[in-house]
This record gives sequence, structure tokens and C-alpha cells, in this order.
Amino acid sequence: MSFNQTRDILDHARDFHRRLIRFYRSLRNSAANEITLRLIDDLVEHEQQLEHRLSDYEDGAALDTMDTFFKYMIATTDQTFENYLIPEQVDVEYVIKATRYFDEHLTRFYDGMAQRAMPGHVKEMLENLRQLEQREQVALSKLMVTLQEA
Repeated sequence: MSFNQTRDILDHARDFHRRLIRFYRSLRNSAANEITLRLIDDLVEHEQQLEHRLSDYEDGAALDTMDTFFKYMIATTDQTFENYLIPEQVDVEYVIKATRYFDEHLTRFYDGMAQRAMPGHVKEMLENLRQLEQREQVALSKLMVTLQEA
């Protein structure tokens, strides 16, 4: 096992969002129609905003929170993305399914780290990040319904 600090958890989450940006961009050439393409572009922008929010969150966090150690190995995001198959042509339904899969993965990550957090202020921070991710899932769901109705 290795020791990881809270800042490593945020780095991992930022890396996850960066990987999602690359994933969504890789779907652009396979988009079945304009609606799918618009959804992909919206998701890229959304993930960029989340990545920046995490940086802002870290900048505003107390040093003792960021320096808290976890006796836990943080896995890379590689396997999560490598195991997700991309068909030759993607439609809105595929993009929605992929988005939910990756959002659920990140939510479970925050839950697992919050359960391992010893100090209350770190646990609270991780629970706040999980809640942020869940709010973002709701916002994305509304966006996806709007796009499907267009």
C-alpha cells in the first residue's frame, strides 16, 4: 500500500475529467448526427468546467486538509477507460450510457475515499465533491433530455 494525500485524490479526479475530455473528443468522428455531436461538445465543455472547479477547490482548501494522508493506493483511470468499448458509430443513447457509466465510477470513487477519510474535514470535503458530482449528473440528465427532444 502507498500513502496518498488528499491533494492526490483531487489530482486523480482532475485526471479522470481530462480522460473524459479525451474520450468524448474521440467520439466526435463517430457521431451519428448533429444532435449527438452537440451533446459530445457540451460534455467536453462540461468536463473542462469540472476540471477547473477541482483546481479552484484545491486552491481554496486549507493546507491541513490537502496534506492529510490516506493509507490507500489510488488506482489509475486507465482500466476504466480501456474497458469501455466504442462502436464505429455513436448516437445520443450511447453517449448518455457512457456518461452515466463514467459519472457512476467517479461517484463511487468519492464514496470510497470518504469512507476511508479519518479527519472529519477531509470526509466532509469528499462528501461535498460526491454531492457536486451527483448535482452535475442531474444537470446533465436535463441537458440530455432537452437534446433528445430537439
